[in-house]
Amino acid sequence: MRAWFALCAIVGVLSGGALVAWQGFASVGSTLELAGLPCLAVICLYHVVPFGCCAEAWRILLRNPKPGIAGFIWFRWVRDAGGDILGIIPAGGEMAGIHTMIAHGVEPALAAASTVVDITIEMSAQVAFTILGATLLIVRHPGNPMADWMLGGIWVVLVFAGGFFVIQRLGVFRLLERLADHLIVNQGWSRLASLRGIHDHIEAIYADRPRIGRALMTHFGAWIVGCGEASIILYFMGAPLGIASIVTLESLAYAIRSAAFFVPAAAGVQEGGYILIGATLGLGPELALALSLMKRARELTLGITGLLAWQWFEGRFLLRARRARR
Repeated sequence: MRAWFALCAIVGVLSGGALVAWQGFASVGSTLELAGLPCLAVICLYHVVPFGCCAEAWRILLRNPKPGIAGFIWFRWVRDAGGDILGIIPAGGEMAGIHTMIAHGVEPALAAASTVVDITIEMSAQVAFTILGATLLIVRHPGNPMADWMLGGIWVVLVFAGGFFVIQRLGVFRLLERLADHLIVNQGWSRLASLRGIHDHIEAIYADRPRIGRALMTHFGAWIVGCGEASIILYFMGAPLGIASIVTLESLAYAIRSAAFFVPAAAGVQEGGYILIGATLGLGPELALALSLMKRARELTLGITGLLAWQWFEGRFLLRARRARR
């Protein structure tokens, strides 16, 4: 599995490099220079807004007692940093986030269950976000052949999110719990006892429909607010777009990225998506590529910073635990 992900990552990076070479390194580089470090600093600061919305949507799923919003911002930061930087490891970001929650006193089974449900709700909100973008595309550009491709992308995201929801309700985590019980009894793997109760926690979270509704709306708001990042980048590049065009661009580009979930960090796929959709909206390919690369720079900046902070806190936690045992 890791070899497959590594191969997809290599192909994606090479594809992205080929796109930059196709447009010309000098052209894309000069466009990036228009934005520069000030733009990177601004979008990193701005990312706290959609980031905080996602953290609040996750926090809504848990009943009291629970960590505050600052705690969930930290959990989400670690989860996203792991997903962006450790993309070659399947579910690496999610496992890092769960581990961080457990270190902060959240029950292991509840941490895993809330992560699973939060991912499902976020994907569901993305479906609504993508439908909004496709609707704007059809209304503003009737007869555009890209609309059919975008509708196909909606179906891919919808099927993926629906399938993930169905396997949860069918009890796939109950099967994992039974496997864990078998290994505990027959192999002595006592650490797997923490897996018990994941299915029950998932059912309990889904049973509280008002909470699910609030989390869904909060995630949808995060997708909308996140469009401001592209607006800021294009403003710094001297090529601003209207709100409707930005929503169309972001929603459909993220739909393409999600459809290519098997490619770590959607390397190359994201760049191609921005070029494809940007052409319809009147955005030049060099600007579309520069927009995607600036987003990559923000992901790397926050991702590396998050992982370094996580390792520092993990080191302090292990040191305190070792001193306590002594």
